Amino acid sequence: MGKICFKVLHAVLAALIVLAVMLPEGAARAAASSTLMLTLKVGSKEAKANGQALAIAAPFLENGSVMVPLGVFKKAFNSGVLLGSGDVVKVTYGPHTGAMTIGSTSAWKDGQKVKLAAPPRMVNGVLMAPLRFVAGVIGAKVSAGSGGSIVVTVSAAESGDGGLQGNGIDSEAGKTKVGNSYYEWSMNYPAGLIIGNSGGEESVATFASADNAYYLEVHVSPQEAATDADELLEQLVRGAEESGEIVLDREAVPQESTPYARIVSKDSSGVMWEGRQYYANGRLYELYLTDDHAENYKDFAKYAGLLGSFRPSFDNKDGTIRDLSTVRNGLRTAGSDDYGISLQIPAGWSADNQHLAYESKYGSYLKLNITSAPTASSLDSWEEELRLKDADLFVPGAYSEQGRTAAVVSGVPSRLREVRYNYGSGWITEYQVLLLRSGYRYYAEYAVPDGQDEDKAKFRDVLASLKIDFNTIKENFGRLEQNDYPALKNKTAAKISKNYGYTIHIPRLWTPSEGAFEMQNVEYRFTGGRFRIALLPGGSFDYTVNQLKEYYRNTSGDPKGPIVESVRDTKFAGVPAVEMTVRQNKRGIPSRIRAIVFSHADVVFTLTATLGDANATEAQQEVLERTLQSFRFTDEGKQEQRTN
Repeated sequence: MGKICFKVLHAVLAALIVLAVMLPEGAARAAASSTLMLTLKVGSKEAKANGQALAIAAPFLENGSVMVPLGVFKKAFNSGVLLGSGDVVKVTYGPHTGAMTIGSTSAWKDGQKVKLAAPPRMVNGVLMAPLRFVAGVIGAKVSAGSGGSIVVTVSAAESGDGGLQGNGIDSEAGKTKVGNSYYEWSMNYPAGLIIGNSGGEESVATFASADNAYYLEVHVSPQEAATDADELLEQLVRGAEESGEIVLDREAVPQESTPYARIVSKDSSGVMWEGRQYYANGRLYELYLTDDHAENYKDFAKYAGLLGSFRPSFDNKDGTIRDLSTVRNGLRTAGSDDYGISLQIPAGWSADNQHLAYESKYGSYLKLNITSAPTASSLDSWEEELRLKDADLFVPGAYSEQGRTAAVVSGVPSRLREVRYNYGSGWITEYQVLLLRSGYRYYAEYAVPDGQDEDKAKFRDVLASLKIDFNTIKENFGRLEQNDYPALKNKTAAKISKNYGYTIHIPRLWTPSEGAFEMQNVEYRFTGGRFRIALLPGGSFDYTVNQLKEYYRNTSGDPKGPIVESVRDTKFAGVPAVEMTVRQNKRGIPSRIRAIVFSHADVVFTLTATLGDANATEAQQEVLERTLQSFRFTDEGKQEQRTN
């Protein structure tokens, strides 16, 4: 594309800025609505953005892809658009970035390279782009409307007005640096640098060049001890050598305002990397850049300007820095597009958005779960289920319901329970949020150990930030798991091992950590305990018993144990066995261990059941006993697996 087209494109982008200022009424309507919506039609110059009529260049089909004027996304959703060098056009939306090259089918979405069905191109002075790619960048849903129209929607919770910092065209315009205000770093931001997706983990930032020339990662981790340039170099070299890499060049740079070290190494696949480390702010900053085309360590000299621009600092007054952080008031953005959920979590917590699980290093956590609601379920019946579950799983004195209140979550009346639990090592306050909508149960559990007052104080802000697009679940999912405790508490699944010739009935509410019954080790976990099957083919029964006794022998006389309470000969599953019971206080949690050793068909079996004192209710003990008594040897394992 020549210089004239560049001028036209700049004019288009300038017009977008003007239009953004001219549309306060539409923006106000969008803010008031729960969903932002764009409606358009192939061949029609009329569109609607959040109820407001727009005149646009008519969308058209090319190679099966609907091509639409890129500017309409700015009008409807306040996404950002920026022209870079080399015909590269960036689309930004909060922390998300897409990049296309005019005339090319290669594109990038949050750092991942994708192939377009049709390339973006200029048509009569208007930049036309593939609808589904741009919609994917901003997390929008595309569906068929009436009369052949196309409907593009985004939850207002995810929109530019939803609290994500840096939305809109200003998120890129004039930005020559990039960084993270929470983790305090910044560096140059070349026009061809594409921001990747780090899975919601702000301590890692990934980048790739639009021409696929290089890839860059920035990692930040806490490190209490100050480290000079020589020590940083030693860390880099040791890490490379432990990974089987060859160090081609190394340098300690103590004279800079922030001393650093750098190496160039080659990994086992022949790929070369430049690595750098800095220490500042009680943190270790690590940069890793690779160039697949590099053939010599000297080839990395061309990246010296980019890497050398890194600073372990962030100037909040510098308007040229694009801030990758979503941290505001100690909270950062998290959530899942699949479930239509967005929320704010404490900034220092780890995030697993795929499983909607978040936790701190000090024991606090938040988990969300969506299940299909049982027939005729209500908030009251659900609350009673939870009370029944507490009574079954915790002994009196190990839990205490503090209260229940009405709440409103994402505009829907909900229920909030506050319960305190003690597994033996200290009390934990648990806030349980119950929400029913359209046949689904939405459950949030926010738990804080005593002493973590800062996390406890943030609960209300986290709850207030929780936004749910309830239509997403209905669109993306059918029937989900039904977490009906009264119906499941006594159900089991018959598990069979053909290799080792046994079957056992495992409670449906137990969770497998090692659940392959054709392997030598099987383990299930449940509230306050675990159940384990360990097999030793060709092993000695007597030797295994003696090893078990030795393992639990308290040579130091530690009052916390382990203390062997009893060892007795018995029969189990019709064969001679030895049963041992042990008391132990591990990590502050007192528990009883029951181990049974026996031998059959040249295989030594050890079944171990561990149950914490706080959870040793009659119901739990009955479940364990039924599980043990369900163990049977099979006739070459020909029984069919079934569910009771």
